[in-house]
Amino acid sequence: MDSLLKLDGVSKEYKSAYGRVRALCESSLEIERGEILGLVGESGSGKSSMANIIVRLISPDKGKIVFNGVEISSLSARAFRKFRREIQMVFQDPYSSINPKKSIGYLLKECLKIHEKGMSDEEMERKVSESLDEVGLDSSYAKRYPASLSGGQRQRVAIALALIIRPKLIVLDEPVSALDVSVEAQILNLLLDLRKKHGLTYLFISHDLNVVSYIADRIAVMYLGSIVELGKTEDILGAMAHPYTKALFAASSDISATLSGEIPSPMNPPSGCPFHTRCIYAKDRCRVEKPSLSLLSSGHFVSCHYPLRGGEKNENSCGI
Repeated sequence: MDSLLKLDGVSKEYKSAYGRVRALCESSLEIERGEILGLVGESGSGKSSMANIIVRLISPDKGKIVFNGVEISSLSARAFRKFRREIQMVFQDPYSSINPKKSIGYLLKECLKIHEKGMSDEEMERKVSESLDEVGLDSSYAKRYPASLSGGQRQRVAIALALIIRPKLIVLDEPVSALDVSVEAQILNLLLDLRKKHGLTYLFISHDLNVVSYIADRIAVMYLGSIVELGKTEDILGAMAHPYTKALFAASSDISATLSGEIPSPMNPPSGCPFHTRCIYAKDRCRVEKPSLSLLSSGHFVSCHYPLRGGEKNENSCGI
């Protein structure tokens, strides 16, 4: 595996007025250079915490993060600055992630001024026009302000802001969840085109397994701070091994349709398998022993004592 990013045993807890909230629990993940890895799970599963740790908006309590061969989790803020241009993020809400008081051209130029010091005004103008063109907007949008743009146009601007400094990795945190279905498809296809053109690597985060399966080369399924299934998209779609993965796919974006009960509180996570409180297949072992993420078949991993086989429950399984 030609790994661009590797997370090894990353954990994160937050303090609240009511106690400690466990967001990530010794989670490990690798993203190959040039691939799109989809990270999927319900709200509260830890996806955004993982994204924020990768871009160093927050620091992990435990574990290592290695980017392009360099451990970045232990770097000081000053030492990490040179990696900021190589790891960019597109947030879920373009309405709040873009400064509404500045023109689109001003915002794009600011990225260049920070990361491309010494660039001439003429070169910056050219770069701004090129970046807007790449995301499907003409150069006249440089003079416009975010308030005059539609949601899809703002998200195109957010992608241009991430892309203009040519990063190696772009973390996309629910980038299409606030968009209409037709606009969603346009943005997904745009991201695929940009990946092919520039050889980009994406971590694509969503609660919708259907969306993730359309764009991702591999899929990681997260539940209550842990990865519960990981594999190539075609392998997971062809033989979902974890009951939670199957429920997510059946429910699409309407998770409540097939999942009973709410996701447990990360302040008081259940013992054993974190999914056993909602799993119709749970047995005594599931309630007391947490399964490890283990190899099911080539490149396909699952964290379940009794994984599904070919879409059906293997009642005779004694683990993986």
